[in-house]
Amino acid sequence: MKTMQKRAQKTRRIAAGFVATATAGAVLGTMAPAAAASAGEVPSSSVAARAAEVVEKATGTADLTKLDGRSGSGRTGEGKVTVTAPETAAGDVRLDAPNADVSLGLPETKGTPGVAAGAGTVVYPDAAPSTDIAVQPTSDGAARTLVTLKDRNAPTTHDFSLKLPEGTRLTEDGENGFLIAKSHGEGAGEDAGEGEDTEILGAIDAPWAKDANGKAVPTRYRLDGDKLTQTVDVTADTAFPVVADPKVSLGWSIYLRFSKKEVKDMAKTPMYHFAAVATVMACAKIPNAVAAAGCGAALTAQAGSLRGQMQDAAKANQCVEWKVSYVGVITNWKRYKC
Repeated sequence: MKTMQKRAQKTRRIAAGFVATATAGAVLGTMAPAAAASAGEVPSSSVAARAAEVVEKATGTADLTKLDGRSGSGRTGEGKVTVTAPETAAGDVRLDAPNADVSLGLPETKGTPGVAAGAGTVVYPDAAPSTDIAVQPTSDGAARTLVTLKDRNAPTTHDFSLKLPEGTRLTEDGENGFLIAKSHGEGAGEDAGEGEDTEILGAIDAPWAKDANGKAVPTRYRLDGDKLTQTVDVTADTAFPVVADPKVSLGWSIYLRFSKKEVKDMAKTPMYHFAAVATVMACAKIPNAVAAAGCGAALTAQAGSLRGQMQDAAKANQCVEWKVSYVGVITNWKRYKC
């Protein structure tokens, strides 16, 4: 039991952060490119509308939030998140969350003014050669930053400069994305691993890209200090415009990971003891006092199902990960090779 509790302290992952989405590309190969706007010149309403239409065709509009100028607000489990698009493409997208502020620099070459257009998009037409940039605040506290590659003259590599909370760093998430992490304890630091508590303030999802026909286009990240670079690998068969999307997600969760030995031990644990151990491991660091108090009851209600999942993983000689929500409920779990 003491080993379990010690292990629990080492494997908690607290996620609380922001969401910011950076996208390189946009959709609709049948649309003509928007007319160019000179640096400092406010794009015409028709140019802005066309740029927004292209972007919103790619992203949809169901999750867009109402704009107040260049700002929009959404909500996460922890509260309100405000996303503010910069005055010009030379500025930074700001995300103001309850416990973290993050900025994302746009990949521009001209200081094109931003114009609100469409259902909730701020656009910067021709902020780079053959390239439009746009920002979309979403209702779940996200900021999508979109780059529309309008034709083959558009650059296929785009840099996004990140300004993260003090003491945080980007660390690979194992799925071609990144976590914005802050470590505490003896293992904290550049090579932090087991042995430290890790506070997760946000996550940059693996990038995706598609051409005007909806066909997937290979895309990848490269991280250099505080600069995140996305490259889209277009070919002679690629239909323009093209959309690519690095997404930074906001949300609070604890991630608990169990080794093969822990899985087997938990699988053999009697039901009443299983619920008690799960409660200690999952509920100790929930910052929401009401949720922390109710966490034990929530996990007790799930104990039968969770124990069965542990038993299945033990038979397959696999590890297990639980995702505990802000209100103390295990919202997701997975078995994986380890």
